Amino acid sequence: MAGLSRSRNDCRLCHSTNLHKSIPLCPLPVASPNVGAQATVEETAPADVYRCLDCGALQLLTMVDPEFQYRTFKYTTGVSAGLVDHFRTLIDALAAQGEIAKGKLVFDIGSNDGSLLQLALPHGARVLGIDPAVETARTATTAGIPTIGEFFSEAMGRRIKTEHGPADLVISANTVANIDDLDDFFAGVASVMADDGLFIIETQYALDVLEKTLLDVIYHEHISYFAVKPMRSFLAHHGLELVDAARIAPKGGSIRFYIQKRGGPRAVPRRVADMVANEEAVGLYDDKLFSGFNQRIAKLGEELHARLERSRRETGRALAFGSSVGCAALVHYFDLGKSIDAIFDDHPFVNYMRRPGGTIPVLSGAQLANEAPTDVAVLAWRYADLISARQADFCNAGGRFYTVLPDVKVVADASREASETGRKRSAG
Repeated sequence: MAGLSRSRNDCRLCHSTNLHKSIPLCPLPVASPNVGAQATVEETAPADVYRCLDCGALQLLTMVDPEFQYRTFKYTTGVSAGLVDHFRTLIDALAAQGEIAKGKLVFDIGSNDGSLLQLALPHGARVLGIDPAVETARTATTAGIPTIGEFFSEAMGRRIKTEHGPADLVISANTVANIDDLDDFFAGVASVMADDGLFIIETQYALDVLEKTLLDVIYHEHISYFAVKPMRSFLAHHGLELVDAARIAPKGGSIRFYIQKRGGPRAVPRRVADMVANEEAVGLYDDKLFSGFNQRIAKLGEELHARLERSRRETGRALAFGSSVGCAALVHYFDLGKSIDAIFDDHPFVNYMRRPGGTIPVLSGAQLANEAPTDVAVLAWRYADLISARQADFCNAGGRFYTVLPDVKVVADASREASETGRKRSAG
């Protein structure tokens, strides 16, 4: 391996070399904010998105060394607002269906801090997690969620089955998109899963990425963007069967896959075929959606530069909010590095963000009160309303927040609107 990244020339799912660069993007630093102290590494690597012209899968062909990316991974589930509640709804539904019950083994691949497995314990399930972030795995184990601090593989799947028995339910939320060797990964799932077991994946949905302009989910941790048609074909080659799929809300637009071993007890609903038909009808497997996506990105970049330049002219400072890995990617994709003077975040993992030729300071959200009121670009756009609500003093002084995706749009100030409504009612 030259440096910390390497590239492949074949599709991760079907191994075809018939690939087309469908979303050209600028290179990103291999060190994201999630790697913590190692973020000082200056190396960059391509982040272009390719489409397999044979099976339709979307993917990055460049991968960063997973040992570097994930052994000291800083992200924890609790940082993402609403994600634990989302997992609670999923676990409760699975328990109601009998997939989680007393004595059944629930195995979570990419279990992070154990938040999902913690929710299965009240249902009497046995739980086991695996995550390569050594310190996070150790902390989860200490908190009562046994977690293996390693990467998952076919060999690991066989070992787990020998030591713990077959898994009745395997879950992997926001992890499968990060795996390069999917053949080995799914062979591991087939090894560890009970013959009548269920495997659930939650991951970015390729169609939502394009239709909802989810540019901020594209970076080196996410090297695949899945859809129903290519996933169904891939699973068939591994003795597995897609028995259901559903679009879900996390990450701006994701998909949940329900998978069993071929010939398992669950019937395949009509919905799966309907989702494939919809993907084909809207153009996921031709050039139309990609052309529109690329045009929107170019236009958004122009709007953001204009707003930041106006803020700098009016107040001397151009500001942004959000320093996660997705936010950092947007700074590079839109070439905002020299247009932003400071970035604020309520849960920063680092105190600066790398940009070409330098860095941008990352400050705590509380420090925004020291700034002159101005318009602030919310890179963490999904949480724009929450951020605005937490910055009531800044907003009352005249500051405003605006989203960078999927549109450049000013966030309504709820507290100000409520005050104005009350004033009008009093006057009436």
